[in-house]
Amino acid sequence: MNRLIICLALLYPWLVSCASADNPLHYDYEVIAERDHPILFTQGLLLHDGYFYESSGLYGRSRLVRYRADVNAESTLIAHSRTLPQRYFAEGLALFDDQLYQLTWRENTLLIYDRESFDLQTTRHYPGEGWGLTEDGQRLIRSDGSDQLFFHAPDSFELLGQVAVHEAGRPVRRINELAYVDGRVWANIWKENRIIAINPDSGTVDITVDLSDLAAQIDKPDSQSVLNGIAYDPEQDAFWVTGKNWPRLFLIRLVPPH
Repeated sequence: MNRLIICLALLYPWLVSCASADNPLHYDYEVIAERDHPILFTQGLLLHDGYFYESSGLYGRSRLVRYRADVNAESTLIAHSRTLPQRYFAEGLALFDDQLYQLTWRENTLLIYDRESFDLQTTRHYPGEGWGLTEDGQRLIRSDGSDQLFFHAPDSFELLGQVAVHEAGRPVRRINELAYVDGRVWANIWKENRIIAINPDSGTVDITVDLSDLAAQIDKPDSQSVLNGIAYDPEQDAFWVTGKNWPRLFLIRLVPPH
């Protein structure tokens, strides 16, 4: 009996770590603000210095836009916009070193702009598809609709590494829009009404948040109008979330389980 007790005591920390790694925490949320949102096919969303920057997709309609982030602002008034050539389907968007990095879906092309003017600075080539994009202060992090996250050098977009994302021992596919906050990669999953937080070192899903009730508030024009778009608001310690062709943006504060 004593040997059994000793063995269990030795195994306990390992069992706890395995349980936490295999079972993400389920967070709740509260809506603390909402506002109008331009009707855009939201592919990438970020907040910087009082403005939203957004990448809107579809062939022949892709563009990069900027509009004020005030809760009471007329968000349909776009302050600045750049239309992409018809051959591009715009995807994820990230801000790094005062430049905007915009992915394209199947065109294997990264577009890099001056943040203020939207002037195109240069392009970079990459293999595979582009879906979501964010940055951790040193690297750009890309999704491609699979269960992988790819890490790129900002200057050359050279591939530095990748990690497989898994939840409860199963791969998480269709990873889409990304946002990096405090050591975790937050992500939308295409056609799922939830967001997840990923450990970028291990690929483990640490947190999941079900936004089904929020999505149900939107009268969606078609099946493509899914939840997509996540931008962290550091002043509120909360996330702005929206969807493709959604008329509203919601500011949600996450509530951890008791």
